[in-house]
Amino acid sequence: MTNTIKKFKKTLGINTEILGIFYYSKLPKKGKSFRDTACTALARSFLTKETLFFNAKEYPQLCLGASYFFKLAPISDRETIDVYINKERVFKSKNVCEEFIKNLPKFPKSLKNKFIIIKPLEAKDKPSVVMLLVNPAQAGRILGLINYYQYKKVEILPSQPTCLAFFAPLVSKNIHINFLDYYDRYYQGKVGGRYIWPEGKMIVSIKYSDFRVIVANLKKSPHGSFRPNLSPQKVTKL
Repeated sequence: MTNTIKKFKKTLGINTEILGIFYYSKLPKKGKSFRDTACTALARSFLTKETLFFNAKEYPQLCLGASYFFKLAPISDRETIDVYINKERVFKSKNVCEEFIKNLPKFPKSLKNKFIIIKPLEAKDKPSVVMLLVNPAQAGRILGLINYYQYKKVEILPSQPTCLAFFAPLVSKNIHINFLDYYDRYYQGKVGGRYIWPEGKMIVSIKYSDFRVIVANLKKSPHGSFRPNLSPQKVTKL
């Protein structure tokens, strides 16, 4: 699988790590414990190849939003709605925010209080979720590859926080496109005076079983490495 992952990255031109997200009942032997926010830890692992984990049993996330979405702290919907409307002004009214909250995937009860591990995907790994940091063209090719044998719906949720990428595919059973929340990208994602999330990149979050299908279709689909015998339409010069 290692060579397959390398070929997949080379074919699509992906220059960051492909990450696996694991949920364990015991602490892993390797990796660094972090107190970063979940979204910052993701960026760190994407860009530096670090294996990271956080101990949800001992402390909540530094980000109250992640604590709410991961069910790490007793934060009510009412408190969350108040922050979204009155502090951040993401939504104009309570009704709009309630609709947003209602339609978000809920963190699975079976994963509550487990250690969450983020690590670059390796051949032997079988993570719960696979994440890729890609540009729009690469995202389009990934979606084309998953649809080679069977039509698969894709979920794009407006204003979704980055931390939903950790578990959303496990709830909906669909691929999720996460555009990186404004707060995660431009506020929590600003470290040492620079933005750590590359502009123009998004997260594709998928179940491991779907990732295997995508990789298997790489040679078969024109969204991968297969080249059909087609001639482009003639256009005037730009």
